[in-house]
Amino acid sequence: MAKRTTKTDSVNTGSQEPVAASSSSGLDNNKASARASEAQAGRAQHMVASAREAHIIRSAIEYFALHGFAVSTRELAKHIGVTQPLIYHYFGSKEKLVDRVYQEVFFSRWNPQWEACLADLSLSIEERLIQYLEDYTRAILSNDWVRLFIFAALNDPELNQRYIGFLHEKIFSPLLRELRSEHNLDPQPTEIDIELFWGFHSSFFYMGIRRWIYRMEVPEDVAAVIKARVKHFLYGYSAILECEQQAE
Repeated sequence: MAKRTTKTDSVNTGSQEPVAASSSSGLDNNKASARASEAQAGRAQHMVASAREAHIIRSAIEYFALHGFAVSTRELAKHIGVTQPLIYHYFGSKEKLVDRVYQEVFFSRWNPQWEACLADLSLSIEERLIQYLEDYTRAILSNDWVRLFIFAALNDPELNQRYIGFLHEKIFSPLLRELRSEHNLDPQPTEIDIELFWGFHSSFFYMGIRRWIYRMEVPEDVAAVIKARVKHFLYGYSAILECEQQAE
């Protein structure tokens, strides 16, 4: 009897240990699964919030381009299909939302490759200008870019002044300095130089004004217009620089 009891105890002890181990492993797995679910839920919530914020910005761009920046956040919220407090939740104020729209439409579309293209001395200045302007016009000659740029100037010209200052620093000045140096002139652009290049450069933006403000037809072959205007500018500007050189 004693031996049977011992054997039975031994069997019972052996059978209990695996059950305990299995229970502990199950708890660990449940905890790990819960943590994974929480992390996944957090990521999903973040993705939903990011998507909602992006939707508000896209819709704001569309509405501002149509009606300008003077609209109220109540009107904007109605157009977007969200509550007014939700706009303030994501952006804090209408001014901050407008800043995000500016960033999205104007500065995020600036391509650093434009500067690299214009600095590539393996190409002629005519080839560089054509390449740059073909890509630049693709970026700006859209309904939202043109109309928002005009509305921004009417609302607060600081944005336009900042953007134009950026153009002067990154595009106008380097090209004018190069052209003046080629004619053995002081590389610092004069007021006349800047006005001439500004008129040339803004002529492409004016095509957008005609298309999206005046609702008039513009040439379909923008590339052909670019090539013609680049030749026209370089020919005329070179003649002016030669006159300046002779005057010295």
